Amino acid sequence: MEIQSDEGFQSMSNIKDINSNNFMSDVIEASRDIPIIVDFWAPWCEPCKQLTPLLEKAAFQYKDKIVLAKINIDENQEIAAQLRIQSIPTIYTFYQGKVVDGFQGAKSNSEILEYVKKSAGFSGPGEEVENLIDMAKIAIDQRNWNDLGELAQNILSYDPKSEEGFSFLIKSLIGLNKFSEVREIDAALDTEIKNSKIVSEILKTVDIAEKAFKAKENLEDLKKKLNKDPENLDYLFDMAIALFGNGEIEASFNMLLQSIKIDKEWKDQSARKQLLDFFASVGFDAKETVNARRKLATLLF
Repeated sequence: MEIQSDEGFQSMSNIKDINSNNFMSDVIEASRDIPIIVDFWAPWCEPCKQLTPLLEKAAFQYKDKIVLAKINIDENQEIAAQLRIQSIPTIYTFYQGKVVDGFQGAKSNSEILEYVKKSAGFSGPGEEVENLIDMAKIAIDQRNWNDLGELAQNILSYDPKSEEGFSFLIKSLIGLNKFSEVREIDAALDTEIKNSKIVSEILKTVDIAEKAFKAKENLEDLKKKLNKDPENLDYLFDMAIALFGNGEIEASFNMLLQSIKIDKEWKDQSARKQLLDFFASVGFDAKETVNARRKLATLLF
């Protein structure tokens, strides 16, 4: 006796009935390529009759990312014994030949959707995440920090440990001048994610951005000072920081380049060092950075 479920879902290629003959090939071996969610059920199990159709519908949404394998424990007692299935419904997710997640008992539809979504993420970013990453890079180029934050959250919903997702989220908060929120995330991050190259590099720019944000309050006063003394290196330096904090990236870079042109050794090459810090903060692929690096090379060499 089979659990009756929607005919359309029942016929989907990523939903299979499994027995002792094909368990090794269609679950253990197959899970090396794609996550396999295994539903242990029995015909007499009332909660199973509620859970299985919900699993099938959720699996259909991720038909290219997971397989749902259904095992009737009455007909496959050897498998149930080997996996120590003591109550049903029991749901296990297999990936890379081993159990990586699971639960027992009834769940709400939203909880099942979240579980299937999480299981689909074990195989790494799919096309959806790749598209989100591409969109996030465009948002960075356009300095659209609100959109970047939303895209970062979407990436993290697919992959809660995405280093790129966290780097985008932190960058968006820096762009919105929400420095205290960045530090809260910093304190809560897993060590592995925090120490990853992409995340650690963006975290290094927090103090630089916050200093520049505070400096923009002096923008008008610095403009007056520079009008009177346009080659004053202290004024040029402070103006560059204030402009950066005001979002005027190209103008900020030009101020520092002007300072370097006047005296590249000033205060132990402070202007060059500040420029390099700003490059890291904006991103080495940003158009302003690319242009400024070309000009810097001309001045230095």
